[in-house]
Amino acid sequence: MALAVAPLAAQTSILPADPLGSFRLACTSGGKLERVAAEGSMGEALRLTTPATISTGNDREWSCRIRHTLAVPVASGDWLVAAFWVRSVATGESGDAYVKLNFERNASDYRKSVNAGTLVTPYWRRVQIPFKLVEAYTPGGAMLDFWVGYDPQTIEIGGIAIDNYGQSANQPAATEGYTYPGREADAPWRVTAQERIDKHRKADLKLVVTNAQGQPQEGVPVKIRMKRHAFGFGSAVAADNLLGTRADDEIYRRKVKELFNKVVLENDLKWPSWIQNRNRALNGIRWLRDNGITDIRGHNMVWPGWQYLPNDLRPLASNPEALRKRIDDHIADVGTATAGLVKDWDVINEPIPNRDLQNILGDGELERWLRLARAVDPDVRLFINEYDIETGGGRNVRKQDQFFQMLKAMLDAGAPLTGIGIQGHFGTDATHPQKVYDILDRYAALGLPLQITEFDINTLDEQLQADYLRDYLTIVFSHPAIDAFLQWGFWEGRHWLPAAALYRRDWSEKPHGKAYRDLVFTQWWTNADGTTAADGTFTVRGFLGDYEIETPVGVMPVKLQRESPALPIVLP
Repeated sequence: MALAVAPLAAQTSILPADPLGSFRLACTSGGKLERVAAEGSMGEALRLTTPATISTGNDREWSCRIRHTLAVPVASGDWLVAAFWVRSVATGESGDAYVKLNFERNASDYRKSVNAGTLVTPYWRRVQIPFKLVEAYTPGGAMLDFWVGYDPQTIEIGGIAIDNYGQSANQPAATEGYTYPGREADAPWRVTAQERIDKHRKADLKLVVTNAQGQPQEGVPVKIRMKRHAFGFGSAVAADNLLGTRADDEIYRRKVKELFNKVVLENDLKWPSWIQNRNRALNGIRWLRDNGITDIRGHNMVWPGWQYLPNDLRPLASNPEALRKRIDDHIADVGTATAGLVKDWDVINEPIPNRDLQNILGDGELERWLRLARAVDPDVRLFINEYDIETGGGRNVRKQDQFFQMLKAMLDAGAPLTGIGIQGHFGTDATHPQKVYDILDRYAALGLPLQITEFDINTLDEQLQADYLRDYLTIVFSHPAIDAFLQWGFWEGRHWLPAAALYRRDWSEKPHGKAYRDLVFTQWWTNADGTTAADGTFTVRGFLGDYEIETPVGVMPVKLQRESPALPIVLP
């Protein structure tokens, strides 16, 4: 299941002569790193033990890791290939072991070039992961980590190599992709998903054509054209590109209008960006609304980790009342400024791993923030947004439980929570579609609408990307509680994980971009031509959304809903 990398003529190691000796343990609560004898040509390996307490109240996969700080310079756009051998020695409650390779900036906002996970078996297995650097780094400017902050486990890693292949046109290529369970063409989940789509995402659009005397009219020509989905198909977008004057900005705007009926501003409404330039966010929202995209998500009011908050908040840690007032004022400010302009707000983002504010002010602040947001905008839907709920094979049961109990406690307390946001950042560790459905089903039992808020799949295996986007979007679309699916960007020139974008830097479409368009605008799009039957009726089963109906009396707009009545048309 490892990625096979095409051999290249020129390559340079970015690790020192003794790679194992360059890694250091970084673990928030215990953990153990040993250098042990290993089999075969490896000679030695690193044995890493994740402590039992790692996830207690602090579910951060990066909270236990081994780290190498970059000692050589590398250039933006360089292609690197990471290779290592790995096996599990002991596993925790889930019965699995797991590791993620991460290469990121050694400073906030920790921009990543790769974040790819893999299950670890008891048998030695070689893993190869090619990736492209999203920015240049000077010595000390980047970190290479192996993340293991999951269930208690002991794994061994050896034969670690990171080679730089430069920017040759002969780039490393994934010639053998990872796979995922449920990818088979005849996988049983596909049949039931299609049945649910037909039941929950479609309805009968029925016309009854009569003359002025009420007599049915046979043979009347009818054209039905779908204009917009009721379901939200969207992406994160950047106000700079929506408002910019470059040629790329013009293409960017055109793609936003062509591909999406729902958007979320990726960074512009986040608290630090809002302080820096609120007009950029508001002008971006106005552009969207002026161009027919009124289904807009606000992201986010409070991201309760110091690294995501304005710098002036941390000094208030010793003054809870001043800290509380600073947060309250921000919620009132951004909520009032966007009232009536956005449909949804991520009031709270990732509160399980980010607890700096709760640790000072108490967990009850989460509910209070929701009430404050409701007070400034009585109509907006209020969400809590969390990651690592269904990714990684759906194996993070502990975090799933924490998130569920948090949401349930808020609802039991009467908090004005009206939506649940579930992120979906996948790599080569894609989750079985049926497992995705089962996890969503658990949260759907809380009775709130769900949204997939941040989907991407970060891999150079473009066929895997296309297949998993197709399968993931299919299973999500089949769940009646989901009302929107948003990707976390779509263009390589403006994507936090460039390899995950639907479109390359030159705007050429990747296979998963085609897969997205095929589902949304072909397989799940309804157009029909015909004539009325003897009883004057014309019926088509169509996807819910906005339509234009053309008959001899003219063109009329129609909104197809689940219980839409028959549409009467009277000929003169």
